[in-house]
Amino acid sequence: MSGSDQTLLAGRHALVVGDDEIGCGIAERLRRAGAGIETLPLSDPQALAAGIGAELDVLVLNVLPAAEAAPLATAAPAATEHALARVALAQRLMQACLPALRVRGGRILLIGHRYGEAINEGLAAYNCAAWALVGLMRTAAIEWGPQQITTNLVLPLADTTEFRAALSQRPRVLEQLIAQLPLGRVGCPLEDVGGAVAFLASDAAAFINGEIVYADGGQHVAGPVLNPCRFMARTGN
Repeated sequence: MSGSDQTLLAGRHALVVGDDEIGCGIAERLRRAGAGIETLPLSDPQALAAGIGAELDVLVLNVLPAAEAAPLATAAPAATEHALARVALAQRLMQACLPALRVRGGRILLIGHRYGEAINEGLAAYNCAAWALVGLMRTAAIEWGPQQITTNLVLPLADTTEFRAALSQRPRVLEQLIAQLPLGRVGCPLEDVGGAVAFLASDAAAFINGEIVYADGGQHVAGPVLNPCRFMARTGN
């Protein structure tokens, strides 16, 4: 799929919720593919539903919170509640968008766990929310599939400020992670993650439903996944 393709999503209307680097990269990639784009930040969750228009073909929900280091033995229940609240927010937005998505058979793309499907130690609340998102995605895939609405989950590995901060604090560990990737590099939020989302939003992916799709350069098949958040709290390299 060419990065300059202006026809892949021509005539489609897309809403991208979550305006971090990955969300912005996805929004720009969908725009480049011809979609009309609206982006909404997560800063005011109560106002999000008001931003949903009557015409909508693609809903991208990039709602997971940043991973915070907290082992299960000492993790505050409030931290888990906060993380799971983002999944509940995704559910509310999906429900609010359902009438519009029904019209032409829509696409829902959830953006999930930044470190793949692995459960990483020291990230109790984040792990809970990441896997709750899988359950939400697959429930929608089953229940809304008969209305020709597809729902999939994208697991990205992208070159973001968060990743670079981990790299600067623990360079040898993170360089080892990058070296073990089959493609030998971390993905670009625009071209790599955004490209995967654009494909899943297109007619070519109309029969892909209920899937976990990796946009991680093969990280999930390359061996043990290192946990950047675990090493950000440490000093040295």
